[in-house]
Amino acid sequence: MPTITVSEQFNCSPEIAFAVLKDFENTPEFIDGIINSTLLTEGPIDVGSRFRETRIMMGREADEEMEIIELQAPSIIKLYAFSRGTEYHTTYEITPNENGAKVTLIFQPKPKTLMAKVMSALFSRMVGQVADLLQKDLRDAKLEAEKRQEQA
Repeated sequence: MPTITVSEQFNCSPEIAFAVLKDFENTPEFIDGIINSTLLTEGPIDVGSRFRETRIMMGREADEEMEIIELQAPSIIKLYAFSRGTEYHTTYEITPNENGAKVTLIFQPKPKTLMAKVMSALFSRMVGQVADLLQKDLRDAKLEAEKRQEQA
């Protein structure tokens, strides 16, 4: 499956956009596709923090364990997951602009096993569906960020 990139204009400060995107404990409250998120590490969210996310993907529940591998407030969040023979790298880039912040989500699956490579070739026809799902996640996060901006 190729890299998928989606973007959304957040009409809030980059700091609020960053705070919402790294609020992994509460994502089920504002991202429709996520039904549960559990922190697996103690302490504040930082590089090395891990969490398990349960979401609905194509009508089924899917659990993924992710680790934060980079945080640069308020501009970069990078996540890593390894599942079913594939590495998943997800990057949120938050770029300030005159209206608030442009948020770009870059999703990079990298199959590592033979079976994962075969499945990746089969699933590459579903790129559009995955891109739509990621765009919806970003829109949900945008609404939450703009709500928090109004309350600030």
